[in-house]
Amino acid sequence: MKKILVCFLIIISSLVFVGCNQVKTPPVPEKTITIGVMPDVESIPFIIAEKNGYFKNQGVQVKIEHFNSAKDRDSALQSGKLDGVITDILAVVFANEGGIDLKIIAKNDGNIELMAGKTSGINSINDIKGKSIGMSTNTIMEYTTDKMLESSQIKPEDIKKIAIPPLPTRLEMLQGAKIDAAILPEPLAGLAVKNGAKVLNSTDQLGNKAGAIAFTAKSLQESPEQIKAVFKAYNDAVAYLQKEPVASDIDFIIQAQSFPAEVKDTLKLPKYTKAELPSEKVFNDVVQWLKAKNLIKGSYEYKALVDDKVLR
Repeated sequence: MKKILVCFLIIISSLVFVGCNQVKTPPVPEKTITIGVMPDVESIPFIIAEKNGYFKNQGVQVKIEHFNSAKDRDSALQSGKLDGVITDILAVVFANEGGIDLKIIAKNDGNIELMAGKTSGINSINDIKGKSIGMSTNTIMEYTTDKMLESSQIKPEDIKKIAIPPLPTRLEMLQGAKIDAAILPEPLAGLAVKNGAKVLNSTDQLGNKAGAIAFTAKSLQESPEQIKAVFKAYNDAVAYLQKEPVASDIDFIIQAQSFPAEVKDTLKLPKYTKAELPSEKVFNDVVQWLKAKNLIKGSYEYKALVDDKVLR
């Protein structure tokens, strides 16, 4: 009995000694997913998810980075500072053309409108031949304009494309009658209409919005579960926006997105839908448009640039 007791004490002492000498491995800090957003309505579900704590509820750490220009956003993406971006199909193709492995996870929601100035004399899109249209060239804005013209059997060369990349300047020139028409997204489109502009066509009407939510292949490989959680929080924000009136969050949205204060009475939010894959038809049409304009050299397939695993 004595021998058994001695043995037991030796074993206990050994376990205590081993336990005291083990080096505790510090926990690996959880990866923070950084998402670049623009001052647009497409990004609103992400800022609402942050405000309402939906990211935290889904167990993911997210940092929202705000950019005032696509150029600055894309520079941050190229330098590896961003995991994901609110963007469009054209920008994703351009990124891959430039060597950035970027994958589309979902479409985004938001309307783009082609509108005529108050004193332009344009009453319908059929009156637009020979008129000037303000836009940013080689972008989703020019692509959208061409598709709207095409839907009315008007050739792009039948109008005068005026390159005006800054959106506020484009709105100002439209309202000042320096251009006949312009292609504008919300919230500036709503301001233009309030001040007398006439909507000629929109992506809501055509159903061909080429918006996208994209993440780098590196982030998708390293943090698949966190990115899945991001989209669950996105869907929670969409559910909130579907039932809550805009007035509940209008002041927060204007401040967070740096919208002009005047949009408070004109802001129209899209009918947000839960995250879903972009249209393959629109994707292929974008690639065809880019090739026809000799803007890209590579061939890009839907299945290669769209990751369908996150939303499963």
